[in-house]
Amino acid sequence: MANSKYTYFLYSNIKRKKTIMKYRILPFLFLLVALFSSKILIAAETTSAAVSPTETSTSAPDEKIAPVDISPTDTTEAGKAKHAFKQANLCEGMAQGDYLGPEVCADCHQDKTLTMQASPHGQTADPRSPFGKHGCETCHGPGMLHFETEGNCIISMTGRYGEPIMQRNGVCLDCHQGGDRLQWFSSTHEAEDLVCVSCHSIHKPNDVIERTSQTEVCYKCHKDIRSQTLRAYSHPIRDNKVICSDCHNPHGSSGPSSLKQSSINENCYSCHAEKRGPFLWEHNPASEDCTLCHRVHGSNHVALLNKPGPQLCQQCHATESQGGGRTHISNFLDFSDTDTNRARFSIGMNCANCHSKIHGSNHPSGAALQR
Repeated sequence: MANSKYTYFLYSNIKRKKTIMKYRILPFLFLLVALFSSKILIAAETTSAAVSPTETSTSAPDEKIAPVDISPTDTTEAGKAKHAFKQANLCEGMAQGDYLGPEVCADCHQDKTLTMQASPHGQTADPRSPFGKHGCETCHGPGMLHFETEGNCIISMTGRYGEPIMQRNGVCLDCHQGGDRLQWFSSTHEAEDLVCVSCHSIHKPNDVIERTSQTEVCYKCHKDIRSQTLRAYSHPIRDNKVICSDCHNPHGSSGPSSLKQSSINENCYSCHAEKRGPFLWEHNPASEDCTLCHRVHGSNHVALLNKPGPQLCQQCHATESQGGGRTHISNFLDFSDTDTNRARFSIGMNCANCHSKIHGSNHPSGAALQR
């Protein structure tokens, strides 16, 4: 009986130890399975990444590359060319590649090459000139892709191939970035998305910098200013003695309306220095803003005034009176003067007939701007 109890005790002990060992081994088995699974996944990813790009690209269907039909002798005016968008990415990398030289360009574009050689841009002896570097390709970029696509895919200043405005203007600003062009990026013309070739002609005589033709270039957009210059009185703009760039900087300025000076008066004083002062007796509107009285581009009233003389003065001086109760300003305004010989429209009565120093006077007795 004792032997059977001892045998049972041994059997129970062994069974309990086996159970404990089983539960201790299970975590190690799970860890081994997890490690083995991760190695399989890494191997699969490595195998898929090892597929060569050529195998992937060959599986894709071939794209049909067809050049846009644009004649090399295209005479479309600057800014009017339609964007010739082509197959996606066909012209990508226009700014990279091999340079062919101006002789190759002249085979198709002989007229443009000859015109350029007569301009500052075409001087091969001047290292600052485009032709002193890579010729046509200094501005238009390497011509290899242009050659391979049968006359397409080259940097066009008119945006023929969808070039962004920043890229086109950047070609010019690489050289022309100083002087009057310092404030181009804050100018009105830049904000209106104008490009350099909107005004400037590169392959033919530049109309916008020629005094006899500059105004016509500006009038293409500023038609209202053209109409003002055709009035009875104007600056000698029609005679080309005064042109737009005498007063305005189209590339931007710190003054109003792109004026070359910081204020309207300073701009006017550059020619009309005798009106600057300072005067002993100032006329406030004259020292404040010339355009309070004058219409600068043209007027139907003498001296480019905004209104006829008396009416202009009455805007501020409607209640002025002279000693003795005589309200001569009121008579001008209300036609209440009983003396018909003094009618302002009959004999041309005008405030400036007496107050001739209307811009200011240095006379000790010139308080009324009469002397």
